[in-house]
Formats: sequence, structure tokens, C-alpha cells
Amino acid sequence: MPSSLNALLAAWAISLIVVVGTTVFFELTYDPNAPKEPVHSDSGDVASNQSADEPIATEPAQHENTPTEQNDTAITSHQAEEPKREDPPVRQDMTTGLVERQEQQPRSEPQPIARLSSGIRIEAIPELIEQSNQGPLPRVSSDGRRPFDEYAAPPPPNDNRPKIAIVITDLGMRARITRRAISDLPPRVTFAFSPYAPNLVEWGEQSRRTGHEVLLMVPMEPVNYPQNDPGPFSLLTSRSTRENINILKSSLGRMTGYVGIVNHMGSRFTAAAESLRPVLEELNRRGLMLLDSRSTQYSRAASMARDLGMPASFSNTYIDDDVNPGEIAKQLAELESRARVYDYAVGIGRPYPVTIDAVKVWAASLEDRGFVLVPITATANNQPLPR
Repeated sequence: MPSSLNALLAAWAISLIVVVGTTVFFELTYDPNAPKEPVHSDSGDVASNQSADEPIATEPAQHENTPTEQNDTAITSHQAEEPKREDPPVRQDMTTGLVERQEQQPRSEPQPIARLSSGIRIEAIPELIEQSNQGPLPRVSSDGRRPFDEYAAPPPPNDNRPKIAIVITDLGMRARITRRAISDLPPRVTFAFSPYAPNLVEWGEQSRRTGHEVLLMVPMEPVNYPQNDPGPFSLLTSRSTRENINILKSSLGRMTGYVGIVNHMGSRFTAAAESLRPVLEELNRRGLMLLDSRSTQYSRAASMARDLGMPASFSNTYIDDDVNPGEIAKQLAELESRARVYDYAVGIGRPYPVTIDAVKVWAASLEDRGFVLVPITATANNQPLPR
């Protein structure tokens, strides 16, 4: 019996030692912060260690802003997207099988300015832009280049046929009709944009992309002002020269890439030499041409511009004062008669659907009748001055 008791006590002691030793070893070696081994799914992908109850963090969704057209007055020719960053090309070492990425060397040469095959520039030229509080103003470059020359379509070849320019004004205010003018009218028709229109830089680029020269409209005081008010950008005879120049710059800074300006209204202002001359001097200093819309027979704008050595043209007629298609056709025929006598003629129209249709049909057979349709710069200083 004593031997059996001794054996039992010995077995109990050994068991106690094993349990206590195991517990002490566990306490000494256990680290609750140790990372867990990843668990692989059957497909070979690493499965998540998160429990089903733990929320999974996700990246916030990135939403791209898309433009909206409001009240049929705004358009962009194309949305300027941020260029995608491309990974550098890879090269594989055929001896080791390792793949390494080659760093691309930055290009030091400047990118060429986009230009149509016809020669007309699309994008604005930085050297011809003066940054200001009123926006990007046109200027003559340090090497003497003028916006009048650089944004013009190439001059027509030596051609003895009579030449006619058509200018469509008041564009940009209504997106649908502006798009139609750009798409339907022949490239040599010139477009004049209102300074009150939105997205003028985009409109200008889209017009030049389709081969159209661009003018900017500058509002000027009519004889019945303020009953007939051209808006807050109007040049007024009651304002000082400094005020008028500042307001002029507010119009000029609204877009880029135009060859010159055309007066909007202005029957009083264009007849007032003291108010008009400083404005023309400013335009000439910035390398722009003038198209005198001849809102009054007393306008001195074209003759004064030529005296200053400025490129200038003037309108012979508004082709759609009467929007009857027959009357528009009659005015276009009058332009042909004038061009036959004086070699050059200029007509102004508005962006009425009937005007666009009439000009499109008329221009399609113009060369068959012995005439050439030209952009407005081709007429500069080529018309005999009005008497």
C-alpha cells in the first residue's frame, strides 16, 4: 500500500509540474500584437482577415464635373481634361528576366502652335497676350508681330476677280445658333462675337478651327442713348478718355485670337472725333484692325483709322435689315454690283436662321458668277473711303 501511494503521489507531482510549466511558457511567449498570417482563399487570392461584422473602408467615389448648358447661351468646344499620366515604358532584361522601368526624359523643345492646313491659327499665341486685371489683352509682340497678321487667314492668291467679305455679328449669345453658323457657313465668312457672351475663348477657337476669322464687337454710344443702351461695356462721349480706354480693355480681355474689332451701334460715338481718336490709337497700338459698321453716314472711324496707319474696312450694307429671304438675296446682289465696280465689298449680317440659309446658298455659287468670298482681313485698306 505505501508503494502504491508513493507512485500515485509521484504521478500527481509530475502532472502538476507539466501544467504549471506549460502555463508559464505560454505567458512568457504570447504577444497579442503579433500579426496574423494571411489566409488564402481557394482561388489563391489573399482573403481578408476582417470579421464579417467589421466595416470595410473604401475610397470615396471620384465624381467628374460635367458642364451644363444654361438657357441655351453657353457652350464649350471641348472640355479641357487634365492629361492622363502615363507610366514610363518598361524594359526587360533578357538574361535575368527582371523588368525595370525607364524614366522618360522631359522634352525641352516647345510644342508647335496648332494651325489649320489653310494657315489660320487656332490657339492664342502667348507672345501676343498682355495679362491684366481686365483679362488677356491683345498686344504687339516684341518682334513686331500683330494679332491682325497672326490670326488672319492667308491672303487669297493673286486673283483679279471682285472680292466680297461677309461678317456675321452678335454671335455667342445663343449657343444653338452660334453652333449652326460655325458648322453651316463657309470658312471665309468672318464671325464677330459679342463681349457679353460666355465662353468666348472656346467659341473663338472653335471658329478658327473651322477656318473662320474672328472679330470682337465693341459697344459704342448710339444717338438715342440711353433709350437704346448697348450695355455696361459701352464707350460714351460723356466719359473721359481714361474711362473709355479702361472700358475698352474690359471688352478686349473677354476673348483671344481675334484680328480686330467691329463697333456695335455707335452712331454718336463714331462721329465724335475727340472721343473716337484715343480709342482707335489704343486699338492700333495693340495691333488690331477696325471694321466700321457704319451705323451712321457721319461715322469718321474708317477714315480716321487709315490716317493712323491702322488696318481698316467698313460695311457697305447690312444684308438683313429686312429679314425677308428675297430682300436678303437682293442685298447680296447689291454687294456683287459694288464689288464689280470697286473690287471689294463688305456686308454685315446677324445670326438669323434666314440669314445663315441665304448666305450659305449665295456663297455656294459665288465663284461661278465670277466673285471670290474673302475673310475680312483681305479687305483691309482696299476699299475706297466713303464720301
